[in-house]
Amino acid sequence: MNQSHQTLIFDGRTEPSRVVVRIGLILISSDEVGGDAFSSIMPKGDVLVFSTRSDASFPSDGSITFATSLAEVANTLPPPGRFDVLAFSCTSGSLKLGVESLLSQLRWARPGLKYTSPAIAAIAALNELRAKRIALLTPYEMECHQLFPAFFTEHGFEIVADGTFAKHTDAEIGEISQDAIFSAANKLVAVSSPDALFVSCTATPIVPHIARLEKELGIPVVSSSQAMAWHALRLADYQKPIHGFGQLLAQLGEGQSFST
Repeated sequence: MNQSHQTLIFDGRTEPSRVVVRIGLILISSDEVGGDAFSSIMPKGDVLVFSTRSDASFPSDGSITFATSLAEVANTLPPPGRFDVLAFSCTSGSLKLGVESLLSQLRWARPGLKYTSPAIAAIAALNELRAKRIALLTPYEMECHQLFPAFFTEHGFEIVADGTFAKHTDAEIGEISQDAIFSAANKLVAVSSPDALFVSCTATPIVPHIARLEKELGIPVVSSSQAMAWHALRLADYQKPIHGFGQLLAQLGEGQSFST
């Protein structure tokens, strides 16, 4: 093919990005809710979220397995230097792997970053709120649900009431109605007078309703995606309050920064 003209090379001037925080997010392949929930919290213009997915399965022995390693999954995210925090978005998976094992795998996958997951973030968030007596609501089958009271107890919390929707899949969890969540939350709080309510699983569709539920219950509500978003921002030293997603994010910036 003959070219009768010269290709023009333009002056592609660049401007520094105004984004102040970049977060890498590893989602579980079956989670239809968590990615949007996490990103919806992030202030537009200040934060970029780069997401990828891991093909995870949950065998009957109560473990979690991955089709590829977390390092291989993390390699589908932008290269080193392009983001600050790596978040693994699975609450039950965090417990089944074990927090220290998960952190070790994340550090191996992408050295030199800061790391979080919903389970790690939940502990930090509840401590931030000075909540010790916790009502626990999960969507899991009993075998998985029973991991959570022990986990929180090991970290110094008292589970004063707990309940589950006993769902089998993330697809089912993602379709739990707002009315069902509010009804269950009210019942748990009414019988226990907790300091806070923790709603587990990134697939649970609770994030858009947290502020309203807090008003109804009169106590802080912490959820998996909300806590992880808060923790990721704290790890990145983001200091601006975020309103509309509960007390935890509304007081962002008031506490001291920390690293994980």
